[in-house]
Amino acid sequence: MKKMIFVTVILSIMLTACATSHTLDERGKSFVFKKEPGIIIGKTTKRDIFEIYGQPTNSNILGKYEVLKYEYSRTSFETGGAGGALLRALPGVGEAMLIKDLSTDQGRANQNKTEWQEMQVYIELSSGVVRDYFYHDSDLNGHDESESLLLKSIEAFKQNKNEVGMKMLEKAVALNPDNHRALNSLAWRLIDLSIDIDRGVELAKKAVEVFPDSPYNNGTLGVGFYKKGDLENAEKYLQNTVNLFPVYSPTDGKSLMHDRAMLQTVKNQKKQ
Repeated sequence: MKKMIFVTVILSIMLTACATSHTLDERGKSFVFKKEPGIIIGKTTKRDIFEIYGQPTNSNILGKYEVLKYEYSRTSFETGGAGGALLRALPGVGEAMLIKDLSTDQGRANQNKTEWQEMQVYIELSSGVVRDYFYHDSDLNGHDESESLLLKSIEAFKQNKNEVGMKMLEKAVALNPDNHRALNSLAWRLIDLSIDIDRGVELAKKAVEVFPDSPYNNGTLGVGFYKKGDLENAEKYLQNTVNLFPVYSPTDGKSLMHDRAMLQTVKNQKKQ
């Protein structure tokens, strides 16, 4: 009987040793991105999007587009430290029987974790047709393999894994030559770091061709032309950028300041 009670206590404590998760904050509505039927730029309509995904979390007008935003986030609080400590305190329980090593357990206990999803769809106001979209989530999944590689490249660059990041961008562009976000990211690296300015300009041209209303695409191309010594085109695309930022990315003051300064540099050099 004594042995049975002891085993029951052990099992009870083993259960408490497992990490538990408590929701601290939850916003929006979780959704599943559907690759079938996929969203086709230039063909899928606002009505199609509503039929597949329902009402968006929110929407707003940016220039000539209505941007539908589907967003979800959940922040949870994970705990898992008490079990290991209690097991260690029990007489007769050896080191090998601990579920977790106490020092490791304390380091991982009480962590916050945020999961999120975001999809933005740019609907042309005049036609009701999708002109651009993306899906991203906290697991670095995009709406296709090219977009997923773009997200993973950003993470690689954050960790100073520059060679890995560049290979990911090259593959992203190869998989989807119309992914203007990947085109622009690779172009900027090639231009800003003076790796291959000519190729960077060609990639940036393609990005602008795919989505001409992006201030980022125009800015990269403008800087590329500047580095090539083509001040006329540099001024043209940097002026586009300065005009587009307040419309399509009004909260990104840092990027606007950078491109405005570049534009002024170009204008000053043209006067010389």
